[in-house]
Amino acid sequence: MRQHPVSVETEVAFLKAEWRERKDIPHIYSRQSRLDNTERYHVTIHNARPRHTAGDLDLDDSGFILVEHESKVADFRDKQQVADVYFSEMRDLILAETGAAAAFPVGFYQVRSADPAHFFDAYSLYMHCDFSPNGWPKLARHFIRAAGTEAEYSDEEWDFALYNLWRPVGGPVEQDPLALIDASTVARSDIVEYSPVKDRDDGRAAVPLFNPAQILYYVPHMQLNEVLVFKQMDSRSGRAMVCPHTSFHDPTAKSDSRARESIDIRMVCVFPKR
Repeated sequence: MRQHPVSVETEVAFLKAEWRERKDIPHIYSRQSRLDNTERYHVTIHNARPRHTAGDLDLDDSGFILVEHESKVADFRDKQQVADVYFSEMRDLILAETGAAAAFPVGFYQVRSADPAHFFDAYSLYMHCDFSPNGWPKLARHFIRAAGTEAEYSDEEWDFALYNLWRPVGGPVEQDPLALIDASTVARSDIVEYSPVKDRDDGRAAVPLFNPAQILYYVPHMQLNEVLVFKQMDSRSGRAMVCPHTSFHDPTAKSDSRARESIDIRMVCVFPKR
């Protein structure tokens, strides 16, 4: 049986601390703008497999779980297979894991690799959230309408949660794995907005500022039949709201390790208000 380290020591880029006090927002849309707006911190990233084995991970507390799943998709770069097969598989998975009343795929997704054609298809190299908490219910309804449903989900009757479902493709993860911050250790005041567009402030996403109270995890050597499910946003109170994440350099990886490829898709789940 493969032995994995209890933790690894490495550096992770976070938004520069100066943005905690600034009134404007950073713009991160390219490699250079990322370097301009982030700084690296030394962190310990803990192996999440022992917590998974102990049943100690929860989407509404830690904000992430590990699930075994065999997909019928033969080629994750085939957009038709992903739309026709994988979206349905992941809808069934997220409904089973959350007990949501319904789930809707977000139409855009990424197959990430070491050398992509577009900046946003590369591995993330800074800790981030995919969306902003501000205006989340409105954005959730937009995603639901875009999925083609005629059902109406009002703020008065429904809550909305967004989940990312991340898995390796092509082979197990040997380098550049995904790190997540345990959502229970993320303060709302640590989350600030940024724009992924060069000269505009719309289309906002969010990033966490570094806080030494945050606890980071990763799942070493993820397999093709493993899915990392983590919270992106949640309008329900008293539950994990967001699980910031990034890829990172694993110092324990062999120098000849294969480059990581992965796919991440997002699902909007709706829950009746209680």
